[in-house]
Amino acid sequence: MIWVLGEIVPDEALSVSVLDRTFEHGLGLFETLRTWDGRPTLLDRHLARLTRSARELEIPIDPGALPDEAAVLALRDEEGIDGDCALRITLSGGYDDGRPGTLWMRARPLPPPISRPGARVCSGWSPGEDELLMRSKALNYWSRRLAFERARRLGYDEALSRDESGAIFEGSRTNVFLVSANRLITPAARSESGRPRPILAGIMREVVVERAVALGIAVEAPPIVAIEDLRRADECFLTNAVRGIIPVAEVDASGEEPCRPIRFEPPGPLTRLLMDDLDCWLRSEDAR
Repeated sequence: MIWVLGEIVPDEALSVSVLDRTFEHGLGLFETLRTWDGRPTLLDRHLARLTRSARELEIPIDPGALPDEAAVLALRDEEGIDGDCALRITLSGGYDDGRPGTLWMRARPLPPPISRPGARVCSGWSPGEDELLMRSKALNYWSRRLAFERARRLGYDEALSRDESGAIFEGSRTNVFLVSANRLITPAARSESGRPRPILAGIMREVVVERAVALGIAVEAPPIVAIEDLRRADECFLTNAVRGIIPVAEVDASGEEPCRPIRFEPPGPLTRLLMDDLDCWLRSEDAR
């Protein structure tokens, strides 16, 4: 079952016109999130990003048609999902005359956790040339998907993007953090000149930074984080809207060199502190 513009209908009832710019030009946006103790705690933040991205990409959107918490819970119950669930909200590209496209939402059980104590990550994926698309959850997601699938075939859990100088940007579906000398470091979303970088500033990244500041942890977002910084880090973790914080155990340099273990066995002490705090906060009334 899916939620479409206020109604819950069978999957096959979804209809998107061939004149929609999703088919004409590959335009469209999506958001993925999850519930925490049955509540879509970060729904408002995801909908705000969806609306912001639609305006930046000039994709028609009707803010009044967006799903609310009641719609999420109704869809979860209709799907018969026990406990928490993962959600995907999709907006098609709309029409050349300015009419909004189709908006729908799906719910599914949460994916299983990574089977090992810490993720293995490789690098070497180069971000696309269109920085605007890279900064949005655009339906044109194939470069990210391809990087992830190639990493999985090589035995890794995630692929990190980097440029020719070795500067790291993000994962194919995650943001990246490292811990060095009790400082939490994540690549900046803008360059030293203020130009946006090809980084999707994730909602979970945003929340983790907020929680770290609340805990008194020093947070830095330098314009350049090199792959060697990750390899020398005390701790490293990834963030994702559905999986939360994912501790990293090993990092390689190019997809060809052997993985190098992170200093602390995952999760390291600061990573564990943030994981416990984040889980507690997302389930609390303060997060509403």
